[in-house]
Amino acid sequence: MDGDITRGDSKFSHNEIGNMPRLTQIPTSITLSAEQFERLYLNPMMHRQTALTKSLGNPTPLGLGAFVLTASPLACCLMAWRGAGGGGAAFTGVLILMGGLLLVLSSILEFILGNTFSSVVFGHLGAFCLALGATLTPAFNSAAPYSPEGTNTLAGLHSPGFVNTFAYFFVFMGLLMLIYTICATRTNIIYVVIFASLILVFALLAAAYWQLGKENEVLGNRLTVGSGAALFLASMLGFYLLTAQLLDSVGFPLSLPVGDLSGVWNRVNAGNCSQDLESGSDANFKG
Repeated sequence: MDGDITRGDSKFSHNEIGNMPRLTQIPTSITLSAEQFERLYLNPMMHRQTALTKSLGNPTPLGLGAFVLTASPLACCLMAWRGAGGGGAAFTGVLILMGGLLLVLSSILEFILGNTFSSVVFGHLGAFCLALGATLTPAFNSAAPYSPEGTNTLAGLHSPGFVNTFAYFFVFMGLLMLIYTICATRTNIIYVVIFASLILVFALLAAAYWQLGKENEVLGNRLTVGSGAALFLASMLGFYLLTAQLLDSVGFPLSLPVGDLSGVWNRVNAGNCSQDLESGSDANFKG
């Protein structure tokens, strides 16, 4: 019969096909374990995963990529490789458009997903990049007033008044990194070492600026090189962590170890809970 459809030994008419149920797309979602969640989002899973976490992409690699692509060349500059220098002034655009823009965007996306720790980290690092980039931009006129002429930004960046003042920003950024290091012990070892390296970076930069403010250029330059080395270590570990996350995101058969620490805290919490139960049982028995 005309209009019939033959499939193998079966023959279907258009009327029969019209009565068949249509194919529909069934949405699926994958629920991550606590260890997988903390590995991919660098954030402790303190609650059940939201629907947004299951349906939207992971913004954490975006923030990590912005960090490493900003920190790596800046570290080479601080170490004065191949004659680099100028306090990172050549990377003003990178600091603002790569580090600042992408890190703040990642912070907003992490906030939408409910990942507080990652959101705060990316937001503060992004704001630091924007602040440093703005300081190095002559239009903001932050360093020029410290120069003898009052209008020379480059001379102001190297003046004792400016470096002695700006060093305090590094001091309290180092304090912030210390808090992050303590919080990162809930995630993985790589993340902890990155923040520990950043503590060293900001501490050495503050010390270097104060030495340069006293016109002790030899020690100040050595401390600057040391801060660059610590930043280079943090950026290389960031590249490793970024690679591990991207491999996991595409289901690559190779999984890089990051030293997961969530199990350590889970065992500690389990031990505390068991002690509380035992104390409660003893109290009930005595009562």
